[in-house]
Order: sequence, then structure tokens, then C-alpha cells
Amino acid sequence: MRHVAAAAIFALLAVPASAQVAKSNQRPRTPIDRIFVSIDGVYQTGGEDFTDSKTFVRNAEDGSFATNYSVESGPAFNVSGGVHLTQKLAVGVGVSRFSHSTPTSITASVPHPFFFDRDRALAGDIGGLTREELAVHVQARLVIPVSRRLQATVFGGPSFFRVTQDIVNDFTYTESYPFDTAALASTVTSSVNESALGFNVGADLSYFFTPQLGLGGTVQVVGANVDMPSAGSGTVDASAGKLQAGAGLRLRF
Repeated sequence: MRHVAAAAIFALLAVPASAQVAKSNQRPRTPIDRIFVSIDGVYQTGGEDFTDSKTFVRNAEDGSFATNYSVESGPAFNVSGGVHLTQKLAVGVGVSRFSHSTPTSITASVPHPFFFDRDRALAGDIGGLTREELAVHVQARLVIPVSRRLQATVFGGPSFFRVTQDIVNDFTYTESYPFDTAALASTVTSSVNESALGFNVGADLSYFFTPQLGLGGTVQVVGANVDMPSAGSGTVDASAGKLQAGAGLRLRF
């Protein structure tokens, strides 16, 4: 009887021990960040330059000018957040803002006040013009838990752009007798804006120091074709967005 009781006690003690060993052999589960927030400072590469033109009447003849706008690289700011539907599938919304000066040059053909078909050419650089791109990105996100601390994400979706651009509407010039030359004096500018539908696609790699706090790096391509109002008639193609790369804070709850 004593042998049976001892065997029963040994069996009861062995079950929790074996369960503990099996549990210790299981791979640690990566926590699901149901809600996530990313705050990044990024650098956006230069976009596509564009040219606008306009015809005007001066001294009873047609003259014209063309303005070339250079979209240069510069810093931008991104913030995004969303929610997990499953451990690996999430949806989110991001907002990015890019604002930078736009180096601009103008060339013009100005009719002569005394002679027909003797236009004077002038050219000059224009400072102080700016371009701003504000975009809202809707994203489907595939999250790949590499470990408990390291997490990779790929994402993409549609983007909604609002582009504000300073443009040259007209110019003034100086001339003196015998009026064979003319020089650029000043420009008349205005700020125009337009909206467009585009896209975003990218990847993110994050390292979490705690279950809620970490740092990450991101690379994404955003873009849209924007038809901006022209100084003349119609519109001019001034595409928005480009490659963005940067890093920042990661939060999950």
C-alpha cells in the first residue's frame, strides 16, 4: 500500500514539472501592439522640375515669358498611427508635410517700343518662392515580428495630396533709350493650391526597448500628379512627393 501511495505522489509531482519544462521550451510570443504611433523626421529627395509660360501683349505685339521651377530636396515630417486587426495585419493613417524654397528662373521676350519683330530678351533668377506638400496616407500594413524587440513592417495604400505653390504671374522690366535692351526689375507672384490622389508604399524597421517604447527607421515612396493652375491659361503638371527616408519614435499600446 505504501508503494502505491508513493507512486501516486511521485506522479502528481512529475506532472507540474513536466508541464513547466514543456512551457519553457515554447518560443516566447511577440506581444501584439494593438495601437501604434510613429513620429518621424525624414528627408525627401527632390521632385520633378516644371515650367510654366504665358503670352502677353506689349507695344502692340505679342511677348512671352517662361518660368522654370526647381523642386529641391529638403526635410519633411511624418506622423502615423493605426490599429492591429491581427498580430500581422494592421490598418493605419499617416500625415506628412514637406515645405521648401523653390529656386526659380525666368526668361522673357519683350517687344520693342519702336520696331516690330525686334524683341528684347531678358532673364533673371527669382528668390523667395516656396512649395508646400501636405499629404494624408491611408495604409494597409503587414507586420513581421522578428523577435520580441525587433519588428519589420511593409505598408502601402492611397494618398491624398494638397500642394501649395508660389507662381509668377507677371513681371516688370526697365529700359532706356534707344530701348534696344531690357532688364528684369521685379515679378508679380501669387500662391495657388491644388489637390490630387496619389499613392504611398514603404517599409519600416523598429526596435523596442520596452514593450511600449522604441525607435525605428522608415523608407517610403509617395507621389501624385498635380495639375496646378498656370500663369497663362490651363494647367501645368507639377507632380508631388518622392522618396522619403528617416527615423523616429515608436509607440505601441
